[in-house]
Amino acid sequence: MSRRPGLAGRLSGAWRSAGSGPLGVRSFRLLAGGQFASTIGDFCYAVALPWLVLSTHGGTVLLGTVLACYGVPRTGLIPVGGVLADKVGPRTLMLTADVARGVLVAGLAVLAARHAGPRDGSDDALRLRHLSALGGGSRGARAASRAGAVPPIAGGLVAAAILFGLTQREFREFGAVQAASAPKAASGSRK
Repeated sequence: MSRRPGLAGRLSGAWRSAGSGPLGVRSFRLLAGGQFASTIGDFCYAVALPWLVLSTHGGTVLLGTVLACYGVPRTGLIPVGGVLADKVGPRTLMLTADVARGVLVAGLAVLAARHAGPRDGSDDALRLRHLSALGGGSRGARAASRAGAVPPIAGGLVAAAILFGLTQREFREFGAVQAASAPKAASGSRK
């Protein structure tokens, strides 16, 4: 019975063939590293947003509204992102969307640092809805460009697309674990 190699085994195999494989291309390594950081951030955002709303007495109605404000533009702008990626290039769109998301998360951090917190009907709740909608829209536009960016960056290597897809799956699992441990770590640090 052969055992399937874990993440470490697959990545070490990829590193060993780095001279001839996708990891031999500096731009691909930068893209993969950036996506790793972005995926962890996405999962932390997925935990932090509901935590922010519920911990500041926002309630389930506000939480549902904020999540809808994130999800609807994200889904709706995926096709638009595909068209934009064809017009401006997938790399440009991906970088622009990532910078926009970074600015929006900084705005969310400022909002979270305020003492009052979002409550239904408050200005903070309205700002939170707007930040979520803009963040979801930029995430949707970026999603379409990610797959198109890999072949040009890695010189058209099929192995790059396969490795990128594999690492994205692994990064999602790692990001989910990191995000799930954040509330426990934060609550333990208050004691």
